[in-house]
Amino acid sequence: MLFSKAKLTLPAIVFLVLLRLAIGWHFFQEGAVKVKDGFSSTGFLASAKGPFAHMFQSMIPDHDGMIRIDAKKMSEACESFGEKVKTEFGLNEEQCKEVDAILAEYKAKRKETYDEWKPQIEEYKNGFDRIATLQSDTSRSKVESLRRQQDDIEGKWRALGRPILSEIENTMPEMINRLNAIATDEQANPKPEKPPEKDAKGNPIRKRVEFKFEGEGPISVKTVDKIIPYFDMSIGILLILGLLTPVAGLAAGLFLASVVVSQFPGFPGTLPTYYQAIEMLGCFVVAFADAGRYAGLDFFPWSFWNRKSKVPA
Repeated sequence: MLFSKAKLTLPAIVFLVLLRLAIGWHFFQEGAVKVKDGFSSTGFLASAKGPFAHMFQSMIPDHDGMIRIDAKKMSEACESFGEKVKTEFGLNEEQCKEVDAILAEYKAKRKETYDEWKPQIEEYKNGFDRIATLQSDTSRSKVESLRRQQDDIEGKWRALGRPILSEIENTMPEMINRLNAIATDEQANPKPEKPPEKDAKGNPIRKRVEFKFEGEGPISVKTVDKIIPYFDMSIGILLILGLLTPVAGLAAGLFLASVVVSQFPGFPGTLPTYYQAIEMLGCFVVAFADAGRYAGLDFFPWSFWNRKSKVPA
């Protein structure tokens, strides 16, 4: 009863509108920059710390590189993908032979890389065991000097593997595209009774088989990178217009909450997320105060609903 009678003063309304506009403009600008300059969430996801770190890092395919760095595991992953291509497209015998030939070609290319980087690969594998041992010692995280030493060791270990993993990974898109291209248009159209959908250029959209490493989460970094820029811009536009403000504000607040949780407050070695936490709270205020009713498009449905509810039966 107390809350239903609460009213906002004029200064409170003015600053609520300004808060909504400021958050909206910030989200829109962030999204526009990401669309213009490109965006990768890999660094953000990889640096996650705390009890939910694994959930964020699982979005990065082969986060620790222990599949790509291992010739046998990588070959098994590629062969498994090849079998998936054969099954999902229903390839014939000749097409299956073509799949095997492509897999053999790229296996030979990877072998050249593995042979060239053999000493560094062994060092990287040994480093992984050392990192795992350090991470299992929870007492180290409580001592700042030991934690910094561990971060330094992990940083050098990742730097060692970066060029090797990059060289191996660079061959993957071409291999994946070639394997997907083997299927005919009929095999790549999962619903032959319907005409295939077309892309922006008017080309038919073919079914694709996506490559996934073992242990990769349901949401990959590629999906996140595609969604976030347009999510930011959409939230920004809705908040600036004051349209669907409760939904937009709640979505923005939950997104920022995920950023805060990725660097779990109080967990040793986390980066500060004060700014994100403050803006998160601002988003929830805007959402639950229904700030779009004031100098926003949400005023019109709100006004119509109020007039309708006051009409006597």
